[in-house]
Order: sequence, then structure tokens, then C-alpha cells
Amino acid sequence: MSATLTSRRMLLLVLVVLVMVGGQWAVPGFTNADQLGNQLKIATFLGLFGISQTLAMMAGGQGLDLSVGAVATLGGIIGAAVINVGPAGLPVGLPLAFFAAALCGAVVGVINGCGITVFKVPPLVMTLAMASLVDGGLIVWSSLMHVNTAASATLVALAGRSVAGVPTVAVLWLVAGTAVWWFLDRSAWGRRLMATGANPTAALLTGTRVRAVRIAAYTASAMIAALTGVLLVGYVGQAFLGLGSGYVLTSVVVAVIGGVSLGGGRGDYIAVAIAALFITALTSLLTALQIGEAGRQCIFGATLIVFLTMNGWSVGRRAMAA
Repeated sequence: MSATLTSRRMLLLVLVVLVMVGGQWAVPGFTNADQLGNQLKIATFLGLFGISQTLAMMAGGQGLDLSVGAVATLGGIIGAAVINVGPAGLPVGLPLAFFAAALCGAVVGVINGCGITVFKVPPLVMTLAMASLVDGGLIVWSSLMHVNTAASATLVALAGRSVAGVPTVAVLWLVAGTAVWWFLDRSAWGRRLMATGANPTAALLTGTRVRAVRIAAYTASAMIAALTGVLLVGYVGQAFLGLGSGYVLTSVVVAVIGGVSLGGGRGDYIAVAIAALFITALTSLLTALQIGEAGRQCIFGATLIVFLTMNGWSVGRRAMAA
């Protein structure tokens, strides 16, 4: 592990501890068990969306996936509708709901990837256009098909249940995060993704199928967003239009704070996961202190600028060393 990755992780851990300690001092009860459990649930969803954004950004080409919110809404609505349909009104089960959501996400991800790699549409434009298309399609579909999008009891239990005080969704995040960390750091495909993002020309010369890697990255990003949307329905209790909209920019923020390069080819999901905890704790503290929306936006903006500066400084130092 490089010293840069270690220092980024340690810095974020220290910030999480400082926010928690400061929160307990300023707002007694800020770190009680219930509060911590709720913060962990919120951080889980942010961390899962952070996986989607990390994969897209690491694929290079100034990649950002601005369709993750719309895809999460799509997955949530489709998943909730599927699980509430069955013989005699019986649920068909969570597996089919997750499968349907993942399939819808995969379709959107493949279209995103093909538009970016084959037709050379900038990622920002392509994913924003797909987000508008998905949102518009959902509005039309919802007006024509009046389906039950309430969270089933099973889905609510999955998203809200705790085991030994640890939310079930946090356990799912741990499993998913570990898999992503292994994929990026240990697998051949992860190395190809890194190489593609860092220098696509060099990666192509070494035999990497750059187009296939980028399409796979956007497909995986959308599938994870769609599956997260299903879990989000269980947490909020109802699928609705705009379900995942609030996670688009915050997923970019946690990825940047976690050290994922906007230019691609560099990133560490462990740092991104810690960044999700930090942003969640900071948001909770600012809310508890009754800081207004303007104040919160200023603090988040300043935090993002600081970490963007750190990322740029790190890249510059690497370039000088090379």
C-alpha cells in the first residue's frame, strides 16, 4: 500500500473521529447507539452509490455517471412493483425484484457505455441525457401503470433490521465494499480498469480491450445503483419519482474526497467508504446544530475544494517524481 493511500485513509478516519467527538461535546447524545445506527444506515446508501461513481470515474475520459440517481429510482420502482405482484397478491420474492432491477440497470449502463466509447459522447453529457430519458420514461410509465410501489414487509425488514446492533444494510455494504476493493486491487479486470483510466492508449497497446472495459464499468455502475435503489425503497418505505436524485452529487463528492481521480486510473474504495462515513457524520452534526442550508452548502463546498486541491497536489507530486 502506498504512503499516499495510507495517509488519505488515516486523514479521513481522524476527521470522522473529530466530528463524532465534537458532535458529542456540542450535542449530548450525538453518539448514542440509536444515533450511530441511523448514521450507519445513511452512510451505507451513500457508500453504495459511491461504488457506482468510483467505477465510472476510474474508467477515465473525465467520466462521471450522472445517471445513478435516475437508475436508482428506476430500480426502486421496478423492484417494488415486481415484489408486490404475484399469484393471489402474494409477493414473488426479493430475488426476482433484485434481478429485475439489476437487469434494468444493466440496460442503462450498456447504453451509457456504448454512447461514451463507440459514439464518443462525453460521459457528462451521455449520462445526463440518460438520466433525463429514464426520468421521463418513469413519469410516463407511472401515469399509465398504477402499480403498488410500497415497500413490502420483507424489504422493510431487510433494509431496517439490525443484527447485534449493526444494520443489515451495513453488512451488505461491507460485503459489497470488500468485493469492490478486491476487484480493484487484486483482480486482472481491476488492473485493466486502472490501466484504461490512466492511459487508454498504452492499455490498448498491451492488449486491453479498452472499449469493453469502459462499457463494463458503466454497466456495473448502473447495476449497483439500481440494486441500491431497491434497498432504498425498503429504508424509506415507498418508491417514488426522484428517489435517488439526492445521491448524484453526493456520490461524486465522496468519491473525490476518497481520492478517486477525476482523470481516471486512480482510486481506493476503502478511502471512499470512510469518506461516506465522514460526510454522513458531518451532515448529521450540522443538522443537529441547526445550521441553515446556506451554511451547510458553504461547508460542503469548502470541504470539496480542499480535497480537490489535495488530489491535484498529489497528482502534481507524482508527475514531478516521474
